[in-house]
Amino acid sequence: MSTRIITTTLTTGAAVLAASGPASAGVFPGDPLVGSSADVQRLSDMDMARDGTGALAFLANEGGETRAFVSRFVNGGFIGAERVDAGLPAVSGAAVAASNGGRVVAVFSAGGVIYGAVRPDGAQPWSAPTPIGSGTMPSVAMSLSGTAYTSFTNNGDVNVARLDRRTNAWAAVAGAFDVDPARDAGTGNKRSKVAISADGTGVVVWGEDGADGRTHVYARKVFGTNPSTRPQDLTLSELEGRPAGGADLPDVDAEDDSSFAWVVFRQSIVDANGASRLRTVARRQRGTEFDPPVVVDSFSVPADEDTLAPRIDLNGRGEGIATLSGASTNQPIAALLENDAFKRGQRYGTTNTSPAVTAAAVADNSDALLAWVQSPGADAPGVRLRPFDDFAPQPEAALSRPELGPVDPSRGFEVVADRAGSGVVAWVQSSPTLPGARSIVAGYLDRPPRAFAGYTAQSYRKLSRPKLAWGEAVDLWGPITYRVFLDGAQITELVGRTSWTPVQPIPDGVHRWQVQAIDRRGQITSSRVRLLRVDATPPELTVRISGERKARRALKVTIRAADVQNPTASGLSRVRIQWGGRDDHHDEGLQGHVHPPLSPRVVHAARQRDRQGRGRHGRHPLAEDRQEVSPCAPLGPWEQER
Repeated sequence: MSTRIITTTLTTGAAVLAASGPASAGVFPGDPLVGSSADVQRLSDMDMARDGTGALAFLANEGGETRAFVSRFVNGGFIGAERVDAGLPAVSGAAVAASNGGRVVAVFSAGGVIYGAVRPDGAQPWSAPTPIGSGTMPSVAMSLSGTAYTSFTNNGDVNVARLDRRTNAWAAVAGAFDVDPARDAGTGNKRSKVAISADGTGVVVWGEDGADGRTHVYARKVFGTNPSTRPQDLTLSELEGRPAGGADLPDVDAEDDSSFAWVVFRQSIVDANGASRLRTVARRQRGTEFDPPVVVDSFSVPADEDTLAPRIDLNGRGEGIATLSGASTNQPIAALLENDAFKRGQRYGTTNTSPAVTAAAVADNSDALLAWVQSPGADAPGVRLRPFDDFAPQPEAALSRPELGPVDPSRGFEVVADRAGSGVVAWVQSSPTLPGARSIVAGYLDRPPRAFAGYTAQSYRKLSRPKLAWGEAVDLWGPITYRVFLDGAQITELVGRTSWTPVQPIPDGVHRWQVQAIDRRGQITSSRVRLLRVDATPPELTVRISGERKARRALKVTIRAADVQNPTASGLSRVRIQWGGRDDHHDEGLQGHVHPPLSPRVVHAARQRDRQGRGRHGRHPLAEDRQEVSPCAPLGPWEQER
């Protein structure tokens, strides 16, 4: 594969993104990321951190040899493919894992040796590939803190290594992980998988030949570079009184709490009619022990078909979805996991003419997405998506685009999600016009920005340019653009900011304002309309003094004030006269006559407040509306002492 091909197709994908709209709310059909080219081999793996960063690993030919590439997911979209195996022999398999902050690790097999490459964060480059040990068929998982484990197969044994989050160095877990290193483990359908909890404790599952002639599924925890001394055999000897045969294809995911994980696998169970069926079984880890088995397919007894390719995905709290498909109907099946218990598996989509591949991802907020490859009748295989909102199923939608060609599930199918419920589905489509050419394609469940509210108080503002503030509209896939509207007209547009002070004065009165949050795909979430009350104009005030101006004679002060500049002014609050240098004062409502109880030696000011208490101090009367203070002419020569 040439660099020119990758660059060209990424540019094409960006153009398609701009042109294509959502099939339904938040669902955006597939865009080509790489291809169409005969150099594209397969989609190897994909992962997404809780903060919405992630990566996709794929294999493609370059210079006549298979190479490992990674395309990172940043701000809601994939960026250019980066080769991670420079200077090494041809690659046969790759896996990838992501953690918050853009940290990504890629593990791949080149020339029979497992290598690891690390990108510490989004701003730093990839490290040079580091040899980990001899092996093939790698699996990798990374914790919230950036610690990672990889498991792989080495000459019929399962080996494990740990990536330290501080030094970015790999350390092998001593010895084989097998229960009996003399027996074959980790090959074919016995390949290993690894998961990791929030504190960096790992759990590895694999298949291994047993002394009883059956294939067994085992699980073993790993603490740092120390494996548990108590590996667990998850294989059933019987199910409800019916004999059980061999087990294979284990998958595992862990909760944040390292005490808990779930494992799913296939096992042959003899039905009442004497026929053997491959059923999908789940078992929950508690500490180092496992709970009794649970059958998560949708079959009754006797089962009407075998199951294929079980998978499981959990969020940090232990909610999850187990997925599989029927071997005869090729129909997707999924079982929801809530409150530490699986519900009965349900069939989705339709029966299919070719094998279905099914996968799911579950977010921390209990939203999820379930995707599968569907090929009903004579139609070419395509990708279908069913979102879940708080585990409630939503309408199904088509995710692949037929004009890109038939979907090839044998070349990889992955589903991932962030903590807020947005997710990515990736697959391979064969070109309808170029024989042997393929594209790696990604479709999106991009949930609109979350609801948010305005913060600026709805009481009267005494500034003509009041600061407008609102909450953040949560969207992990890139910065949000905010549009601010006043009385139905847009007055500004901001990127990533949640407050703004108008440049031009806003007229006095009651206004209505609102904010729109727009994500990178043009989806809009609007805040509720709020009132903005502005009263920046002081009230009018007149003062008249009457009476004989002699010592020890009372004077009569008449104050008239009005806040009538516009019909929606804040209104008058009170009249206040301050006498001499003392703090005592006399309030007489909004308007009227004031008779001081004693003859003042000095009258400093008459003062009338609005109901918001604004005021400007001076040696003359003041009138105060709810927002502002209005001065009138000084009282004149009567200030002098008599």
